[in-house]
Amino acid sequence: MTRWGILGTGMIAKAFAIALEEADGSELVAVASKNELRAKEFCKSYNSNFFGDYESLIHQDDIDAVYIATPHPEHFDLSLSCLNNNKAVLCEKPMTMNATETMVLIDAARKNNLLLMEAFMYKTHPQTKQMLDLISTNLKGPVQINADFCFSVEVPETHRLVNKELGGGSIMDIGCYPLSISRLIVGAVNGDSFSNPIEIEAEAELNNQEVDLNASAKLKFEDGSIARIASATNLETNSDVTITDGNNTLIIGQPWHCGEFTDRTSSIVLKDKDGNEEVFEIKTNKDLYAIEIEHFTDLLSKSQLESEIIPHADSHGNMIGLDRWRKEVGVFYSQDKPENRDRPITGKLSSIERGSSQMKKLPGLSKTLFPIVFGCDNQSDANHAFAMFDHYTSLGGNVFDTAYIYNDGMSDQYLGRWINARNNREEIVVLGKGAHSPDCFPSAIRPQLEETLSRLQSNYLDIYCLHRDNLDVPVSEFIDSLNDLREEGLIKVFGASNWSLDRFKEANEYAHSTNQQPFTLISNNFSLARMIEPVWPGCISCSEEDFKSYLEANQIAIFPWSSQARGFFLDQQEFQGATHGANPNLAEQIRVWHSEENLERRSRCFKLAKELNVEPIQVALSFVINQNFPSFPLIGPRNFFETESSVSSLDFNLDSKQVSWLDLG
Repeated sequence: MTRWGILGTGMIAKAFAIALEEADGSELVAVASKNELRAKEFCKSYNSNFFGDYESLIHQDDIDAVYIATPHPEHFDLSLSCLNNNKAVLCEKPMTMNATETMVLIDAARKNNLLLMEAFMYKTHPQTKQMLDLISTNLKGPVQINADFCFSVEVPETHRLVNKELGGGSIMDIGCYPLSISRLIVGAVNGDSFSNPIEIEAEAELNNQEVDLNASAKLKFEDGSIARIASATNLETNSDVTITDGNNTLIIGQPWHCGEFTDRTSSIVLKDKDGNEEVFEIKTNKDLYAIEIEHFTDLLSKSQLESEIIPHADSHGNMIGLDRWRKEVGVFYSQDKPENRDRPITGKLSSIERGSSQMKKLPGLSKTLFPIVFGCDNQSDANHAFAMFDHYTSLGGNVFDTAYIYNDGMSDQYLGRWINARNNREEIVVLGKGAHSPDCFPSAIRPQLEETLSRLQSNYLDIYCLHRDNLDVPVSEFIDSLNDLREEGLIKVFGASNWSLDRFKEANEYAHSTNQQPFTLISNNFSLARMIEPVWPGCISCSEEDFKSYLEANQIAIFPWSSQARGFFLDQQEFQGATHGANPNLAEQIRVWHSEENLERRSRCFKLAKELNVEPIQVALSFVINQNFPSFPLIGPRNFFETESSVSSLDFNLDSKQVSWLDLG
């Protein structure tokens, strides 16, 4: 028997409580509200306890699972508290106010070994399964989708549907449904659980609080499918879903309610291009929410951490889509500004502490450096950046890589805002880059550097790298310009990114001959897999033997990008299962890394990983770290798991024989 607690006493909470009585294997133990009288009144119909605050219920030992039915802005904090207090969580949609909050909840659920599921009840209903079966047998991609969830209701400005402080807006409240089902449909057409749109074009009508009363969006998917979706709280539609591939068409009437208002009976119509129709009727003997509850309790009884029907990656992907949709039409909430939080989203601030034996020195810098550098270019927004930066520093990290061109300057800005909020500029090391092609000239260095410093809200960079080389410019002009900036205190040490060995040598020889500061480091590609073709135009590797010999002889430090070969050392399921838009595709992987030698290196990496009981990608990173010259590999994590996986590469060392063997020695 699953013992339930409910947080919230609104209409959806009442519907859930009624369904609990019908669902097998569940009982309602307690209900909580911010208002004790409301909780007490709610419980009159049920033999359950009541609480006048949420935390009291969350801390009860006799509750196994909690259903969160509060307004959207409270979902994150309450879900996180439940997960941190050994309670499985079924959270109403949308799971959180933004994708970063969802990412944190998923991480907490996995670390606490607890079930977390978003309450998209329509996805657990037989009607949705019937729809997916009909798609697989009758439709071929790409498809055209029309999906909307619209109703008209007059409510005061204080009502949660239109109140900005309560997460109001049609996109968040009901737009999540047509977005969800569109992603589900395109995924089904392609044999996947879901698919994320690659483009979103949107428009909306906003109220005086700047939340949407109605909104629409055109979603474009990688396979060519198009979905036109809409949501509204001031317009009435049939709220149906239509899917067509040009030959066959499926029509699902009000798929969100699944027969809830029609005697638990719903239908799907299949039409062919000649107008012939076939009707599929779906009838259940249980309430829509009772079916959802039984799915959840079945997962709980099997100690599952997520649902295959509503997997964590699906919930995260839907939140990414909601973020993009609402921001496209100008809807923002206080939760979108991480500075508004009274503490980091990851919890308490963690000091930068790491064993001194793992910290390294770089000539010219007084600060010690963490061996693994956080690349800042994969942060989707400020919330994501703050969360990722806080998490990295909690693991001991203190070195951040950014560049003038990254994310149209937002990489610098996110890092600068975080540094300012955490007041930790002297505790961290910032590596900045500038003068990227076509602006790779000495004259471009200073203005770009000054703009980067303005974005960072800092008066210096610890490390500066020329982002590219320009063979038409004498090395002397670059070295002279960089030394001028160093003497002014704008940079501490400097290096070069994507420079050839000959040009790098020539620059340092010139610097020594004129008693100036030479390049201290190089930031080329370096990984266990060697580039066949450049990842991007103008990219250069330093993995070749002559380059390595020079680095070793002169003890030049490397700060290599794509140090884990952009997914080459993941198995194919992990690689193709990634959902973030910045991930490389398989075609790129084949073009850049697939050679006979690299495939042999990959095979050896997997073999050694099995012997060491670690992941292959961790062995690949350890290979980069354990060179005979200083090495500070750059990583570009998009979630906490990726950061932790990379940092765990420091928990073991490869000896010289293993390093040589991996590199076909």
